[in-house]
Amino acid sequence: MIKIAVLCSGGDSQGMNTCVQTIVNMASVHGIMVMGVRRGFQGLIEDDLVELTRESVEHIGNLGGCFLKVSRCPEFKTPEGVKKGYDVLLKNRIDYLIVIGGDGSYRGAIELSELGAKVLTIPGTIDNDLFYTDRSLGFDTAVNNAVRAIDNIRQTMEANNRGLIVEVMGRNCGHIALNVGVIVGAHSLAVREVNTTIEDIVSDVKQCLQKGILSPIVVVSEAVDYSIDEVKKAVEEKCGIECRSTVIGYLQRGGEPSVLDRLFAIQFGINAIELITKSVYNVALGVRNNNIFYMKLEDVYNLDDEFNKLLYRQLRNLHNLK
Repeated sequence: MIKIAVLCSGGDSQGMNTCVQTIVNMASVHGIMVMGVRRGFQGLIEDDLVELTRESVEHIGNLGGCFLKVSRCPEFKTPEGVKKGYDVLLKNRIDYLIVIGGDGSYRGAIELSELGAKVLTIPGTIDNDLFYTDRSLGFDTAVNNAVRAIDNIRQTMEANNRGLIVEVMGRNCGHIALNVGVIVGAHSLAVREVNTTIEDIVSDVKQCLQKGILSPIVVVSEAVDYSIDEVKKAVEEKCGIECRSTVIGYLQRGGEPSVLDRLFAIQFGINAIELITKSVYNVALGVRNNNIFYMKLEDVYNLDDEFNKLLYRQLRNLHNLK
């Protein structure tokens, strides 16, 4: 019997539970045993594995968070830590390991594969900063959560003719900020990819005020090197408008996964098991043009970020910003 393990590493993202459930259900169809690794790579080096069955994952598909738990594992960034994890896989006679996670998780998976582990990876990060794939699990839900929060806050801002400065997550990547900004019709968008400065934001807000906008919205990526309080102070002082600032934060990570994230999670899970039945490993699964594909794991970092500057320009055109 083939025996596999699945772990979720780094930050949790919506769709992880759906994917784990699908992996277990699909594996049972093929007579494959699935072991769940609790707490990501930390649980791996501590040999914290538990058998997963259809019954144990029956009710997790629509839940956010992570059924298996996640954690950061500094020890796994060392050769000794990776070797411990590999030894646990050997001890438990794991034939294949499926890793669901983001950038750090992929680097750990690559190092395990270099020792001899047979690994498959699935992108699971709200930041969408694995650039070989169009989408990662959790991104769509995080954008939806941020949009809902801003839609709610803007109602009271408009009632008081106040500006709104909002910070969204994304780590070092502006994809969440861009998508959220376009959907809410932000009057200024601050992302590192286009080197937005506070002076740029002030200029945008001034232009919108001159056009009769009474409650301008500014969306700021957490990747920029200034705070939303600095933005708020500059806008209030130089534009003469009262503002409020807020950090959406972990509201973006919570809640049930969107339909799109659940759909991709299911497809990832099915494809991962099908690849295992064909003895395909050391590959990364991804989404391209809404279709699931896979590529060599070692090649995932050979692609650069393609920030959607066309979409960014269209947002600026919406408000006729110079």
